[in-house]
Amino acid sequence: MAGTAVMQFEPTVLRDLAFGNGTQHVAVGAVKTSLWSAALAQSSDSFALENVRFTWGPLTYEAQRIEFTGVSVARQELESLFSSSAVSLADRLSKIDAKQVIIPELKVTQKLGKETQTSLYRNATMSDIVRGKVASTVIETTAMEETGEKGPTLISYGRTTVTDLDLPTFVKLFETKDASAPLSRIHGAFSIEKVDVTDAGGNYSTQIARINGRDLIARPTKDSWNGTIALIKELSDKEKTSPEEETRILLTAADLLGAFDAGLVEATGITFKDDSKESKGTGSVARVAYTGATGSQPAEVRVEGIAFKDTNASLKIGSISLTGFSITPTLNGLKALEGKPLTDLDHAAVRSLIPTLGTLRITDMSIDAPAAEDKPNERVSVVWGLMEVTADKPLNGIPTNIRFEQRNVSMTLSDSSDDELAQQLQALGYKSIDSSFVLAATWNESTHEIAIKEFSMDTKDVGSVRLTGLIGNVSPDLFSPDEATASAALIGAKAKSANVVVENRGLVERYLAKAAKEEGTTPEALQKMYSGATPLVLSSMIGNSEQSRTLGQAIARFIEKPGKLTIEAQPKNPSGFGVMDVMLASDPKLLLEKLKITAKAE
Repeated sequence: MAGTAVMQFEPTVLRDLAFGNGTQHVAVGAVKTSLWSAALAQSSDSFALENVRFTWGPLTYEAQRIEFTGVSVARQELESLFSSSAVSLADRLSKIDAKQVIIPELKVTQKLGKETQTSLYRNATMSDIVRGKVASTVIETTAMEETGEKGPTLISYGRTTVTDLDLPTFVKLFETKDASAPLSRIHGAFSIEKVDVTDAGGNYSTQIARINGRDLIARPTKDSWNGTIALIKELSDKEKTSPEEETRILLTAADLLGAFDAGLVEATGITFKDDSKESKGTGSVARVAYTGATGSQPAEVRVEGIAFKDTNASLKIGSISLTGFSITPTLNGLKALEGKPLTDLDHAAVRSLIPTLGTLRITDMSIDAPAAEDKPNERVSVVWGLMEVTADKPLNGIPTNIRFEQRNVSMTLSDSSDDELAQQLQALGYKSIDSSFVLAATWNESTHEIAIKEFSMDTKDVGSVRLTGLIGNVSPDLFSPDEATASAALIGAKAKSANVVVENRGLVERYLAKAAKEEGTTPEALQKMYSGATPLVLSSMIGNSEQSRTLGQAIARFIEKPGKLTIEAQPKNPSGFGVMDVMLASDPKLLLEKLKITAKAE
């Protein structure tokens, strides 16, 4: 029994170790190993580090004890890990092979400008470490405190897990200065349970049920991650920055933004509360997720199940997604500036900084709020079934493919509204409106044509208008940063076809009923009068040509029997109908003679 107890005793094999350089410094109070391991001159199966402290740029790590077991490192190699040689921390970590490393408590302090962040990790366990790569990392709890000018913020995490953590590669991010390095995998899957954020005054709090993800990849930056973060913080804390410093901040931030990505990161079960004097409200978000690009699938950001409510208003959104968004043009444009102040940029340089939007999609959004500040008892309720914006395939910063859509936008018309359109709709008997709008156009590089795929407005129980068309002779010069070149290209563009479809779904009947009541007649009599007068009125406006007669007859039939009206126009000249045709026409009425117009009412 006495012999067994002696074998459990931990003699000190190394003491008061220190090494480092200007940005990194490591100190170890003692290296202890079991008496059994100490008896074996060439092995160190188990040992412990006590009073460990190392500084890594703005970060300081402190641990009273770090326990290593199952270490397959020769004694001489182990001692070299704690020597004062010039070997980098990443290279030292890459020599560690161990079955398990346990850190009962780790304190991390980070200072950036006037702010200090202190983190306390409890019961951290790293298992199956091979050449510094950790197969599994588990941290039972984490507590963080951020102090600054606005007071402290408290953050706590539950259980945290990380798989396949590549410590040497991760460390190199902070100590290596090389923006040209490729993205490398830092770790595999990870998860964080029960995140709680609260400010010291208790005015604001946020809870997250779970954060998880996989496949974080990253590369070093031009000044290393330590240098980049410190520089951004230093310059952003200044009350006034010079144009050169502003450019430097943008360049540094752009370098950092392009230095990492992930296969997936998502947070679920988010709730927040604001009890401050300025604003009181509560809210929740079911899920926030980022999915990285894979092959032909673009990156996507999604937010689902949004709900917010304060004392006066409420907001709900089913989902918000952004697909195909890219800041690569911005990053490349900033790099090309080479430190030039933003105030000295020409139009072409500014255009080069425009990011690619991709597709923004918002579904099931509803807003309920007071109609006006002086009318708190009157409410306005607006509902969007869908809002989608696409702007991609850019040329010189300008998207060549655009689409904007709003579906089922509905709102109640207030009886006391000052809006003229709302008053007119109410006069026609409408209590609410439900409308949709679509605009879609794309430029074809091979044919030099812009196709207006759709320009439409559709309102329930009112009607719809839909326009499609084709514009030819649109060269790439239209997207030139030079305004004169773009203007010349615009003048040279020519319309090749246009199609307009008008459908009535109740507006004509309501208008006739209202007008007939005001004039003391019947809707049928008024309808017959309007139908008969239309050709005469139209000919007086646009001339008595074949085209005007065709239009007048079709519109008259549409008024007589409101249904669907289709108008098609094509230029008689195969080259198209351009801006110069309009500018050189001596009489606007003669313009119709250059068009072939067909119209029909159904």
